[in-house]
Amino acid sequence: MIDMYEIVRPGDRVDIESADGREGSEKKYYITKVYDIKEDNLAEIMMPMEKTHLIVLSVGAQYDLFFYAGKGIYACRAEVVDRRNDNGVAVAVLQPITALQRHQRREYYRYDCIIGMNARELSDQEAAIYEEKGRMDLLAEPADKAVIVDISGGGVRFVSAAHYESGKLVHCRFILPVKGVNKAHDLVVRILSAVPVANSNVNKEYRGQYLKLEEGDREDIIRFIFEEERKVRAKQHGY
Repeated sequence: MIDMYEIVRPGDRVDIESADGREGSEKKYYITKVYDIKEDNLAEIMMPMEKTHLIVLSVGAQYDLFFYAGKGIYACRAEVVDRRNDNGVAVAVLQPITALQRHQRREYYRYDCIIGMNARELSDQEAAIYEEKGRMDLLAEPADKAVIVDISGGGVRFVSAAHYESGKLVHCRFILPVKGVNKAHDLVVRILSAVPVANSNVNKEYRGQYLKLEEGDREDIIRFIFEEERKVRAKQHGY
């Protein structure tokens, strides 16, 4: 069992999502920071703000918490058990009701985007070598132009005029900004589907699943998604 006291630190960013289980209910999203973590794993967080309005979390309310810790993104569900004011700082005290764990569903989090990409289908020989050794340095440079329109921790959806058949392996190269630094990623995907793009006689939309994805690459992709979504939420809330 992961000890929150050992992972999460004061000042870490935490995203809050309301855990109202009623069907059709609108979820609420807030962005704030960790105020303190107690040794009994009680999490103290600063009350979130919307523009200049303080959001007071109700005692008894439950939230899904996503901590941006130094070792990765961790999540749990917690209940507000107390509120207090510490030297002018409004604090909510939350008791975890599920175990803290690395965000297990990160591969399913998707982000609609427009990201330029170069691609190239692997030859049968290259595909066999890559599946055996997983080495990117043995592959030729990708040159086909493509645009990623959807990215997740499990794969990409992209548009290209190049022709790729389902089941084939494609070398993808693209750049993601993570923590303010542009980082190139070279990945191989297996084409799962290909459909014509509406109003285009040339382009097709492809769906690809990563093969042999390094954990560091996956974490970069997920962090990129979370950072972009956080920017959108912050803009919506006037931060």
